[in-house]
Amino acid sequence: MPTIGLMRDVRFRAHDTTPSHPEHSARLQAIEALLDETGLADACVALATRPAVDDEILRVHQPALLETLTAAHEAAQTERVFLDPDTVMSAHSLEAARLAAGGVVDASRALVRGELDAAFCLPRPPGHHATPDQAMGFCLINHIPIAAADLLQAVSVERIAIVDFDVHHGNGTQDIFIADPRVFYASTHQSPHYPGTGRIDELGLGEGVGSNCNLPLPPGCGDDEYLRCFDEVILPAVRRFRPQFLFVSAGFDAHWRDPLAGQQISGPGYRAIAERLRDLAAELDAPTLYMLEGGYDLEAIAWAVRHCVDVLLGNPPVADPVGAAPSVAAPSIDQLLAQARELHEL
Repeated sequence: MPTIGLMRDVRFRAHDTTPSHPEHSARLQAIEALLDETGLADACVALATRPAVDDEILRVHQPALLETLTAAHEAAQTERVFLDPDTVMSAHSLEAARLAAGGVVDASRALVRGELDAAFCLPRPPGHHATPDQAMGFCLINHIPIAAADLLQAVSVERIAIVDFDVHHGNGTQDIFIADPRVFYASTHQSPHYPGTGRIDELGLGEGVGSNCNLPLPPGCGDDEYLRCFDEVILPAVRRFRPQFLFVSAGFDAHWRDPLAGQQISGPGYRAIAERLRDLAAELDAPTLYMLEGGYDLEAIAWAVRHCVDVLLGNPPVADPVGAAPSVAAPSIDQLLAQARELHEL
């Protein structure tokens, strides 16, 4: 059986958003309860967390962002602070974000050392919208780029791929690595949708041209459309890049039951994506780290995470009580995929 790490920490729940905010602690409670009830948590290696230090954060973020977060943290000791209409800080939010980043850094290093075959990290707040100088979209700092920069600088990993299947484009991750040829970023996301970035022709800048791959999908795409994106574009592109490490920004808000989007992926659809990524990682001999991003229907996100953890552990498929997406006509993505293959010379 593969050795799979699971990063969780009750302190992530202390990031206290407003009661009506979609990114709230019940998300983690639902996921962790299902992993505990099914024995999957016990089948994994428990991973510790620790706060990321300033030097780690400043590899990808500007000092001004850290100054803004520090000032907001001080103000949040008495009342919540809204950095924008969507992004809120409470008394323990910055601690949770630092713990998330530090935990992902340490999990990544454990994977490189060969102590784990893969890892699944369950932090709050999420990260992929945080740009070099701005917290936004529920995100304060961007955990995967912090860990990727650590591997590139401190561990001498030379090529990293980040696959992001959150329903929202990871504009922060793209911005951080847009000119870095050592990092290949691929995103499937609903378009038009928040944050309004992620055009198909955003291929990178300077030496990074060709290392950025966006697949902006129309609403209504389900399992078949997403798996075509992986089979026809993302997997061939990542395979050609030959990364030594694979990060997965695992947002489950493209699930058909998610309240914040309009896509139609099912739980078994997420399992099929995870199976493809597992096989690709085995082919490339690339350790893999999943990090939770979005997903706001509690039952749907819990079961989607469970499907992915089952794949990492080598477990067979299980029946999904959430069920299949409603039967609706899916949009055609033929032209989109043809354009992507042409742009990336696949």
